[in-house]
Amino acid sequence: MLVTLLRADDATAWVTVRDIYESRTVEELAKRAPIPGEEHPVALTREKNRLKAQLFLVTVAQAVWLLGVLSVGSWVAYLIAFDLVPRITRKIGLVSSLLLAPMLGLTAFLVYTPLSLGFAVMVKRLLIGCYRPLRAPVWGTFFLRNWIVQRAVHLVPWSSLEGTIFQHAALRALGARIGQRVHIHRGVNLVQGGWDLLDIGDDATLSQDAEVRLVELDDGDIVVGPVSLGEGSTLDIRAAVGRHTVLETGAYLTALSSLPQGGRIPRGEAWDGIPALPAGLAPVASPLPGNSRTLSPAWHGAAMLLGRAGTIMLLALPLESLAIFACLIQGSAAEDLWGWMFSPTPDWTPGIVGLSIVVLGVPLTLVMEAVLMRLLGRVPEGSISRWSLAYVRVWLKTNLVESAGRWLSGSLFWPIWLRAAGMKVGEGCEISTIIDVIPEHIEIGAETFFADGIYLGGPRVHQGVVTLSKTCLGRNTFLGNHVVIPAGQRLPDDILLGVCTVASDTTLRAGTSWFGLPPFELPRREVVELDRSLTHEPSRIRYANRVFWELLRFALPITPVLVFVEWFRLLASAERAAMPMFHSLIVPLVSFGAVSFLCLFVLALKWALLGRVRPGQHALWSCWCSRWDFLYVAWGQYAAPALSSLDGTLLLSWYLRAMGMKLGARVVLGSGFAQVVDPDMIHIEDGATVNAMYQAHTFEDRVLKIDHVHVRRWATLGASTVPLYGSDVGEGTHVAAHSVIMKRERLLPGRRYEGAPTR
Repeated sequence: MLVTLLRADDATAWVTVRDIYESRTVEELAKRAPIPGEEHPVALTREKNRLKAQLFLVTVAQAVWLLGVLSVGSWVAYLIAFDLVPRITRKIGLVSSLLLAPMLGLTAFLVYTPLSLGFAVMVKRLLIGCYRPLRAPVWGTFFLRNWIVQRAVHLVPWSSLEGTIFQHAALRALGARIGQRVHIHRGVNLVQGGWDLLDIGDDATLSQDAEVRLVELDDGDIVVGPVSLGEGSTLDIRAAVGRHTVLETGAYLTALSSLPQGGRIPRGEAWDGIPALPAGLAPVASPLPGNSRTLSPAWHGAAMLLGRAGTIMLLALPLESLAIFACLIQGSAAEDLWGWMFSPTPDWTPGIVGLSIVVLGVPLTLVMEAVLMRLLGRVPEGSISRWSLAYVRVWLKTNLVESAGRWLSGSLFWPIWLRAAGMKVGEGCEISTIIDVIPEHIEIGAETFFADGIYLGGPRVHQGVVTLSKTCLGRNTFLGNHVVIPAGQRLPDDILLGVCTVASDTTLRAGTSWFGLPPFELPRREVVELDRSLTHEPSRIRYANRVFWELLRFALPITPVLVFVEWFRLLASAERAAMPMFHSLIVPLVSFGAVSFLCLFVLALKWALLGRVRPGQHALWSCWCSRWDFLYVAWGQYAAPALSSLDGTLLLSWYLRAMGMKLGARVVLGSGFAQVVDPDMIHIEDGATVNAMYQAHTFEDRVLKIDHVHVRRWATLGASTVPLYGSDVGEGTHVAAHSVIMKRERLLPGRRYEGAPTR
């Protein structure tokens, strides 16, 4: 890469990727040269041996906590499976129990939620008390105490509380100051600690995946600092604020932008970029119709919870109906079921019937989700109140799309489901994860390709007003990871938007490629041309291969069900054979074995399906890509839930090394490493601090290009940094949060970089 070659010479080390693309001649590039004597940003260096002190003791303490939680959880599961559920089914019958299962689940949620929150608040008060701004070494006592608090807080079912006043109440209980009518969207992570330092004013908005970095990992330290979001201020989609930042009344931080430590956005201003800079006045909230009706936040929160509960009950109907039908056909009663579970007989008919129901359950639920999308009706364009019943429908529909996408995104079945849900999708489209989408508001042209994490025309929430607009994409569009398409955009044909770029139909032209924040044109990007039979028009055998691997997703629930049956059988045998004292130890031991088996199963899948992955290129319709995709889905279903509890521990590093990652000693990993796409490509050397979203592959031209990503000793990658394939971060280098490191870009040792792309 040209910029890497230029950085090798001290005279041209100042050149950035943006400089080269925006300066089309050597003369224009020379005008951007810094004033002689002006110093390059240098990363702060700190004493490195501080990471060694209590590493072993902290890891032991973390393991003890995790084993304690597992033991309690396994005993609760044991009592439910061996006492409560059999008691209910014997009393009211198996069919009645199946019919009442959703209601029983809702009751359990209402009991569990306040108990888990109370436990989290108690742990926080005992171990932390009140958060204060500080910097402390990782693997120290404060890091351990905060980690335990984080793990306790993760026990609260936050996803069920999102978007409601009950989420605000839970955060207030933890110490946050949150005003009235605050909107906190999905994906906003407020469970990392530091709540006493969070101040959110009335009518503020935190949009989808906005980041409030009260607690950060930086150069081997954990750092805590305050954040203040003023009345009516807005963090747009995936916008981020660092420690000691302030948004004054009515301030606005645009999508994907990052306000660094100490930043302050004045009253009524909009800031944009990485780092964020002034970009005019904040947008004015759209006027509401005169007949707009609103609910109080409390009633609205109750309506949201009731809507979700009703949705869950309706989605459970297909699976319940299958199970009830099977029971009636087989003539099975509760005694037959529990008798077989406690002591399986050679007649495996119940097991076969049960697994058949499990396999059919996923596609039937997906069909029901599409039907529900239609039953909820079309959402009209225009403006509605965030606190209206109309917004409850918007939230439910976007939630249904997200739910279906967990099984279908990236598959041939995904466009079919989206069409059934009301979206206009052209032929030959490849669509991966899309976020916050109302299908009837989206139109996608033929042969369009979406990478993961596309923010596609979602409802815009600002100062209590939700704006809904139709969004249209032309044919042959390519969208890289984390691209934001604001609602109301109408994009031309034949365009490419690189990772972390915000689309603007006032700038884009047909046949052009764009990247960055703010975006700049890529006039001569690298293009890989393969035969269309490998990228667009596959042969029958290639088509059949892909369909096989994508249908295999629906069989993924089989393994956890079999693990549960074996868990049940082993504990039933132990209950009859073991003494009570030993039985109390056997329950968590068997549970640990069940969880470990699923993680080890994913490990075996990785080496069986892919082996040691090498740098190279793989066409979309190759068998390799299908296996690669299936592994990622299986990892998310089987191992990620358990591994996420290991975030912030060295225990997770051991598993990642087994999966192929190259990790040095005392590497500090942030959240998000419970599921890694390309582990063989990631190299992190001793003492590095990494909180990045790795992008060791890209899919331009429908060809997967994959290569190594190196992070050298003592380097730091800030939160949500995106290093692309082939990048190399030098020793002791600091890359600020939200930055994008270009493919094959080399960052010089000991420097500080920031921006998309870095500079």
